[in-house]
Amino acid sequence: MADEIPLFRKYPKLRSIPWVSVINSPTPIHKMEQTSKELNHKAIWVKRDDLTHDIYGGNKPRKYEFVFANILKKNKKRILTQGAIGTNHGLATTVHAKRFGLETHLYLLEQKLSQTVIENLLCHHYFGAKLNLMKNKNHRKLAIKTKLFFDRKAYFVTTGASSPLGTLGFVNAAFELKDQIDDKTISEPDRLFVTVGSLATCAGLVLGLELAQVKTQIVGIGVTDPSWSSKKATIELASKALEIMRKEDPSIPDVSNELEKRLVVDHSYFGGQYGVPTDEALEAIEIAKKDKLKLEYVYTGKTLSGLIDYIRKEKISKNEVVVFWNSKSSADLTDFANEVKHQDLPRKFHKFFEDSTQIS
Repeated sequence: MADEIPLFRKYPKLRSIPWVSVINSPTPIHKMEQTSKELNHKAIWVKRDDLTHDIYGGNKPRKYEFVFANILKKNKKRILTQGAIGTNHGLATTVHAKRFGLETHLYLLEQKLSQTVIENLLCHHYFGAKLNLMKNKNHRKLAIKTKLFFDRKAYFVTTGASSPLGTLGFVNAAFELKDQIDDKTISEPDRLFVTVGSLATCAGLVLGLELAQVKTQIVGIGVTDPSWSSKKATIELASKALEIMRKEDPSIPDVSNELEKRLVVDHSYFGGQYGVPTDEALEAIEIAKKDKLKLEYVYTGKTLSGLIDYIRKEKISKNEVVVFWNSKSSADLTDFANEVKHQDLPRKFHKFFEDSTQIS
């Protein structure tokens, strides 16, 4: 029931904002025993948002609880969204939209090939996405605008579902963490490390923890170009989400001027190029395996590498309670991908499978 989510319990007037249930919540939070021991740190914890859903979890489904509800309210039938051919966002959208009778159209650009990219591409088809390969960003923009103009049942979802509405999913996640603090599952964290990619995950947590009056400082580890995933852009998105909330409930305090003090955004672990692994990220992935966590090098590996480096360089006291927010789905998609032959995909996509030397 909508009134059971922490955000609506805190602010009942926000129930006027459409919401649908998508995720398994609350997601677990537990100590990373082996990682804490390896780094000689008292308490490193992980918030398991990799487990938000059994088929495809991660951070995206939290945003869909508000975004999909808005799509359904507007009586739209088709989602248009974009990314590269191995887009995690596009796959997550396709998987979850299907449950609500929504069709997903993906407008995709080429990218460096890897086994994960190939697997995601096969899964796009398995879960029913309509695939469109675009020549460049301008070609894609025109194609989406044209489709929206002629198809009145189409709805555009921005990259990563990182709209002000999608951000509310992580305001709610912050109140979920507050519940876990209140029930003494975890002590109030001193720092929380989270990926900054398309912004909404970090923006929602910053806003939510400020409203929940939790002292935790957020360290956002930038994994996309700094001009895109800046602190300024993150705060702006959080402020837009706050505007939505205060429109429904003016009694919610205007904390927009307080958000900047709570947030650090650090691009030191980006590696200069999106989607390319760093040695530090690969090391972090190996360390996390000791706690039975499955990370990857694009988002979560780089984020954990930042946390590890902060501890090693003593930017964090050994007694601080630190949380790593695991935001990438850990579900295994291999069986789904194996159900698809690449010849089943539109012809334009066949070239990605025909030269295995391209795949790293």
